[in-house]
Amino acid sequence: MKIAMVHFRVGELDGVSLEMDKWRRVLENTFKHEVIYLAGALGSSNGYLIPEFSLDYGPALDIRDRAFSSSLNTEEETALKNDIRNLSDSIKPKIFKFIEEHNIQCFIPNNMFSLPLNIPASLALLEVLQETNIPTISHNHDFTWERTSYKPSCDLISGYLESFFPPQLPNIKHAVINSIAQGVLKDRKDIDSLVVPNVFYFQEPDWMKDDFNSDIRAKINVSEKDILILQATRLVDRKGIELVIDLISKLNTKEFRRKLSSKPLYDGRLVTSDDKIVLVMPNLIEDLSYKERLEKKCISLNVEYRFCNDFFAHQRSAEDNKEKIYNLWDIYSHSDIVSYPSLVEGWGNQFLEAVKAKLPIILYEYDVYKKDIGPLGFTTISLGSEIQSRDEVGLVTVTDERIEQAAIETIQILQEKSLREKVVSKNFEIGLKELSIRALSRYIKKLLTSI
Repeated sequence: MKIAMVHFRVGELDGVSLEMDKWRRVLENTFKHEVIYLAGALGSSNGYLIPEFSLDYGPALDIRDRAFSSSLNTEEETALKNDIRNLSDSIKPKIFKFIEEHNIQCFIPNNMFSLPLNIPASLALLEVLQETNIPTISHNHDFTWERTSYKPSCDLISGYLESFFPPQLPNIKHAVINSIAQGVLKDRKDIDSLVVPNVFYFQEPDWMKDDFNSDIRAKINVSEKDILILQATRLVDRKGIELVIDLISKLNTKEFRRKLSSKPLYDGRLVTSDDKIVLVMPNLIEDLSYKERLEKKCISLNVEYRFCNDFFAHQRSAEDNKEKIYNLWDIYSHSDIVSYPSLVEGWGNQFLEAVKAKLPIILYEYDVYKKDIGPLGFTTISLGSEIQSRDEVGLVTVTDERIEQAAIETIQILQEKSLREKVVSKNFEIGLKELSIRALSRYIKKLLTSI
């Protein structure tokens, strides 16, 4: 069967792109289907390009701004409706051409019908599916009701959200990534769905230091003795990165620095007053305002940080006369601990990456973690599950007691080799059993059977 996996973008380091790669591997290797990516931006992946699908396509951006701005008057609403219709109508022939050229027999849209990021593209695809009746699995990673930014500017957009995000059609089956979303989707839309958790490549070889990535610390200007806390997520404000800045600030106090230098780390390093604790952020910067607020907080608290996404991509490259580019897995092999303080997540890709990398995890216990992931038995350094307050620029805090306890546990996991190995090995075994590519094949088999 020839399957089109569709998204606004592919071949990037965002969670949806990474998850699509996993589905593609299972569909091709386990079930022997042919998979083609269809997207508005291909990044480092191969696929079929329809530029109008892109998140950055100018007319679609303008429509999104007007759709979720202040209230529109009747004339403005009519103009918006016409612009959506015209752009959608111009996209449909390109989708039909794609179907014909590649003999597409199944579609797997990702977030196309759950988030109104490019309304004309989503409507065009939906109408094509209605007209062709091609079997479809709508893979819904996030929904509008999970975000605060989707406040319709008019009745037209409210109607679109109600009818099409997501749609209920006989040829479309829905997959969600957690049981909370499954329940809300049923309550709100009376749509049944299958929970397909995010998974990871636990069966593959460990990520290791090698000749290619051996210079990575020098590249991001940290020493071999510095302690690296890896924040591998994209930079958007729901990631709660400010909580880790508070934790590092606590670790930098005289009391905790004294504890940190009292005995060697798990790998034999001796920490001196010259050695730094560095927050490393190698992923996409998608919210410049949030980046600036984090940077100001780091400076005010004297916390070392590195925004270094220019050196990282979906895959390694080392072309002549160009800067060497590492993949995300390279930085994991040089890090000491992973921070995952997200306030809201549909699942938790970077959490699984940390488990795969056999690194300890500093975690804020977001709702899906508490409901679906934590009960599997993972051990983490907890930042709690309750936000104490937000400061004047919107950054969140937890209690001082919670930060202090997390600091105590962080030093313990950095210094006690046997404890560290016990924790990361146990976490890895849980991931291998419950959240591996092999487990994903069981879920996808159910979905393929249903269509």
